[in-house]
Amino acid sequence: MAFLADSSGHSEDVVRPLDRSARAAATALARALEVFDRPAARRAALRAYLADRIASAAGIPVQDRVDAIIGSILSEVGILLTHARPVGTVDIVPDPASAVLSATLLDRLPGLEGASDAVRHQFERWDGSGGPHGARGPDIPLAARLLALAATLVGHPNPGQAPNWTARRGRVDDLLGTALDPELGAAATIVLDGGDPLPITVDLDDVLDGLDRFTTIQRDSPVEALVSIGEVVRAADRVDEVLLVIAEQAKRSLGATTVSICRFDHEQPENQRVQTLVNAGPGLERFPAEEFHSDDARPGLSSLLTGQGFARTIHDGRADDRGTVSLHRRGLGSEAAWPIIIGDAIWGIVWATTRNDEPVLDHEHLSMLRLVSTHVAAAVTQAQRIAEFEELALSDPLTGLGNRRVLEEKLESIFRRSPIDRQDVALIMCDVDGLKQINDTEGHAAGDRLLVEAGEALLDAASPVSRSTVCRIGGDEFCVILDGGGMLSAEPVMTRATRLFAESGAGRSLSCGIAFATPDISSPVDLLRVADEAQYEAKRSRKGLPPDAPSVAELPALDHRRRMHREP
Repeated sequence: MAFLADSSGHSEDVVRPLDRSARAAATALARALEVFDRPAARRAALRAYLADRIASAAGIPVQDRVDAIIGSILSEVGILLTHARPVGTVDIVPDPASAVLSATLLDRLPGLEGASDAVRHQFERWDGSGGPHGARGPDIPLAARLLALAATLVGHPNPGQAPNWTARRGRVDDLLGTALDPELGAAATIVLDGGDPLPITVDLDDVLDGLDRFTTIQRDSPVEALVSIGEVVRAADRVDEVLLVIAEQAKRSLGATTVSICRFDHEQPENQRVQTLVNAGPGLERFPAEEFHSDDARPGLSSLLTGQGFARTIHDGRADDRGTVSLHRRGLGSEAAWPIIIGDAIWGIVWATTRNDEPVLDHEHLSMLRLVSTHVAAAVTQAQRIAEFEELALSDPLTGLGNRRVLEEKLESIFRRSPIDRQDVALIMCDVDGLKQINDTEGHAAGDRLLVEAGEALLDAASPVSRSTVCRIGGDEFCVILDGGGMLSAEPVMTRATRLFAESGAGRSLSCGIAFATPDISSPVDLLRVADEAQYEAKRSRKGLPPDAPSVAELPALDHRRRMHREP
């Protein structure tokens, strides 16, 4: 589906409203959206097409036209940050907050400020009753008004269903003068009543190619398009999604049929094989579970694992050359590959191919593959660092258990549920008896060993409960959350933990209290307070107890949610 001819009046040597870096960033974000949510990308392409058609009919200035088109493409890009489903359109699920989130991402990309404003203000209403700022009439950015109209026309159809243009037009008519700009509505009528039927779907490739009309240079450099990936991969927190975005953009920039990103099989290094993590290309599984290749199947792999890239075509070698035979066998015309190096080690490979009826990849493409491998290395390194930082941020460094932050986040998640859905949650608060005395008499190393073994006892005792979380929240205090089954499991878990800890060394004991998230417990703070009171009462009751004192006793001053546990 071809886009409209350029009606801006700009000649080839005149600066246009979209520079190369902004176009490249928009392209990379659109590809990321396509990878993460294809239905959202299809809606985006159709919105952009309609925004372009209506802008042309209305004679909208070219800058506003460009901002509306790019805003239409990227209005749902906030899902890359939230990993939530898209919010829909102005008339179905109004959500200015989500639009602001998408606009905040676009704000960081130079040259997309106008598109960012279009996205941010797309839910403003002509009568001033919309958001986020309650702008009215012409005070709403023109590109935002155009985006709102195009989004209303597209709607939010069920997957696989085409827009009902008659119904959508009726919806637009109902909103003119209240939510939508009436003058733009008149332009939309011209488009809808024109001789050209509206398409059911629009290809995202056509939309992105259509941006060439507004770009300073007719087509941005493929290298620059790849560089722009570095601006947007930070939006994803899963490395497989990042790698697929890179592979898709690399395929487009190289003009390749397929691009695969593979990891060296470090578990069996003697076999010198790689595992494919992601594939970009027709007929390939995007995230193959078990796809391995050795040098026998992919000649040249052994040289790649020594740090040397290569490119070859079906015409390069003799008929009996292993590489040529391999290309013939796979129906390929060419292939090129480059190693991915992280630190001083070969981490993996980027592998590109073309069919025998397409332009070949040669040594001139190796610089591009080298750049791709650099992006992969950066993405993998970033993901590893994020994992390390998250582990540090969420783990107690001594015991390896969750820390106070884990406890708080888990309890906040539980208390977002209804009271009836959390009433079988139990919280066990435990204190290691005599830790200060051990530190003072035997040293802090002995005290640390005591804490580690107390954590191990609690972890072992709670492990049979499927949704259990054990945390050390500071000093000698531990917490166990039993998220389900707490009414029946809490006391057995507590009894087993105190017994295991007592058996790990002479004179060792825990003082524990239990609290249940019954409907009259309204917050995590209340639950912690009740468990802490029970634990404190158990601690205070330890002095003067005879050796045969019962291990569990009811506290007369406390209700059924609070119990103490005592070990001799």
